[in-house]
Amino acid sequence: MNELVILICTALAGALCIWMAIEIYGWLTASARLLNFSARICQRLPAPVQKIIRYQLNRNMTEMTAAQWLLQKAFQLLVLILILLIPFHWWFRGLLIGVLLVYLLYQYQQRREYRQKLLKQWPATLDMIAMLIHAGLSFRAVLHTIASLSGNSVALAEIARVNRQQQAGFSIEETLDDLYSRIRHPWIHLFTAAVIQARAAGGSLADTLEQQAKQARNAQLLAAEKKAQEAAVKLLLPLLVCFFPVTFLLILGPVFLGFLQGG
Repeated sequence: MNELVILICTALAGALCIWMAIEIYGWLTASARLLNFSARICQRLPAPVQKIIRYQLNRNMTEMTAAQWLLQKAFQLLVLILILLIPFHWWFRGLLIGVLLVYLLYQYQQRREYRQKLLKQWPATLDMIAMLIHAGLSFRAVLHTIASLSGNSVALAEIARVNRQQQAGFSIEETLDDLYSRIRHPWIHLFTAAVIQARAAGGSLADTLEQQAKQARNAQLLAAEKKAQEAAVKLLLPLLVCFFPVTFLLILGPVFLGFLQGG
């Protein structure tokens, strides 16, 4: 009984600490002074460290700035140090560490789902870009047109992000390289290479993108067929473990009972 009370109190204390940590983190990220201080620190960091921060930002696929990312990691490090140094009960410490691990796994799952949605919508996005180019728009005008569209498409959101970076002063080559660093996939690499080659040497970009869209759809169809074929193999283990023993018991059970009774 006492252990149950301690466990409930520990869970309540953990929930209270988590709520306080969320509120404190929200206050820190909303503080202009802390953001400016973090931005000044980012500017004074060595170039390799700044490159690592940009890589992590692209990997996380978020709209956070380098200052916000640095502030977030500093807060997470502070929370981890407090968990390790303050003499909490081992249940409470394990609960907090578990919550931190769940949060990291949640971020990883969010990035994975984001990537899957983008690749699923990528062929339709390529068709849209090719259609706009066939209509007579330049690639810059295509980016601006897609950025003005509203919707929940992840792929269109990435193209709109490329347009925002271009308007901020980056070249198209830099923005496309940033896109590939965020989504490292052969389809994105082919797209960036086709755009850069078309701008450098000329050529029909629309036809190339249409061909890439067809190849991407074919790859998606092959992947779906492969998963459908693997489903039958994956069902063998549940069938052997759960279904077949019960079936044999129902079929052969009366035979064994009759044999025993007859004996």
